Amino acid sequence: MPDAIGTVGIVLAIPGVVDLCLKYGDFLKRKIETYRHIQEIARLDHFVVELVQGELHTLLTFFSSVHAIQPREDHTRTLFEQLRLLLERVLAQFPASDPGVWVKVKFSFHGRKSLENACGELEQWYIRFLRRAVVFLIFGGSETTAAGSAAMGHSQILSRIQRIRRAILDPVPESVTTKLQLDVFESSVILRQLDGSSVYASDVGPELVEYRTYDAHATPGEINATRSLVRDFAAGLHESDPSTMGLLRCNGFSAEPVRYRFALRFQYPLGKTRPHTLEHLLTHASNRSPGIRHSLSDRIALVRKLASAVLYVHSCGFVHKNIRPGNILIFDTMAPEGTNPAKTAFPNVIGEPFLVGFDSVRKATAASSMILVEEWKKNIYLHPDRHRMAQGDEFTMRHDIYSLGVVLLEVSLWDTFTNKETGIGKYLWEKRDNERVLRTPEGLHNRYLEIARSQVPRVFGDKYRDVVISCLEGLRDEEEGGILNDQDGIIVGSAYISQIMTKLEEISL
Repeated sequence: MPDAIGTVGIVLAIPGVVDLCLKYGDFLKRKIETYRHIQEIARLDHFVVELVQGELHTLLTFFSSVHAIQPREDHTRTLFEQLRLLLERVLAQFPASDPGVWVKVKFSFHGRKSLENACGELEQWYIRFLRRAVVFLIFGGSETTAAGSAAMGHSQILSRIQRIRRAILDPVPESVTTKLQLDVFESSVILRQLDGSSVYASDVGPELVEYRTYDAHATPGEINATRSLVRDFAAGLHESDPSTMGLLRCNGFSAEPVRYRFALRFQYPLGKTRPHTLEHLLTHASNRSPGIRHSLSDRIALVRKLASAVLYVHSCGFVHKNIRPGNILIFDTMAPEGTNPAKTAFPNVIGEPFLVGFDSVRKATAASSMILVEEWKKNIYLHPDRHRMAQGDEFTMRHDIYSLGVVLLEVSLWDTFTNKETGIGKYLWEKRDNERVLRTPEGLHNRYLEIARSQVPRVFGDKYRDVVISCLEGLRDEEEGGILNDQDGIIVGSAYISQIMTKLEEISL
């Protein structure tokens, strides 16, 4: 084992930890050559190649070069330390000297499971790290842009992040607009609306559609403004990676002036089929059967990816405005040929979530339309500020995070607040003047906090409870206290990662 391991226990700055991780990678690369016959080694080998000379290597060296301009709230160094410890655990699985045949056999028998677990952790580490790169490169200022451009080189990952950043911050070129503007559907195409959602599924291919409408009496200027918003949003999500971002890739948009609307067109994720809404899953008849309420691990995986999707929407400079179970799609995974499809479908497995429902989305910097939501099944997910509609209550990222907190509360109890007769929705109603009425917005807020504090720890533990409360009460400045301002850019992104994403990632079951 290399001499570098002797530095364990010494507090290193990010460049020092990065150098140490890369040295471990070189050492592992040499060790792996001896154990090629083990299946799990191939999985580890892929990660090590990326660490030593691939895209991951580029990301590590990028963060090493920009560590001096990262905000004080950033937790990237902690993440690097976790990688160092993970690599040390993997290194410890290998004998120090060159192995004989018997040692190889023993390693194959005893080390297989440990390697499999470690590979899973390393892959999760990579996704967590990629999120930080996205936040840093997109939320950051001119210094970050210059550093990213200098480090990018031929890196596909950094190139993709930079393309997303350009799509968000730069005017969309006419050539891109031409590429994104699609023909309208043929009249023979049937679009089926998904339960509880504003999303439609096409009957002729793996494509989903959402509509952005405008008033029949809208002026040409107002129609143009709607088109620009739809175009910019389509451009931002055209570069999305569904496997890590929890957002569907946008194929483009089409105009339907006869119906006073634009259609946003999304493609199914690779290997996915049969989309359902989370609302459908939470109200499914199988929930009434004993033992079908799904593993805690599956539900934690669901909320981690959902929280990532909200982060990426905000990183793209948009606020969603309508986060609720009806706007979260869950896809079944296509079963391998010759296997039973039911084994990879709901209700046997939950599936992966993707945030949709962008019919109300707007740029975070744009003025809020301040439209009052009348339907109670939608407004129970809204921050109390959004019920007052006073000056200063414009929709912000903080309001999206509040809505996320309500959804996380529902997932922990595997029920929905829209179920007011036999489900947890009954907690939101009270008797007033001999009538059953919905609690006030402040009353709903307080009731959510009560449920989070009293019921969530018994199901998911204290860390998950803290995440829900952070969402409902607002992200806090960990240095000075108080609620963070939505305009703080990279500070807010880093706080979201530390107070929401990192805590969800730390939950082990």
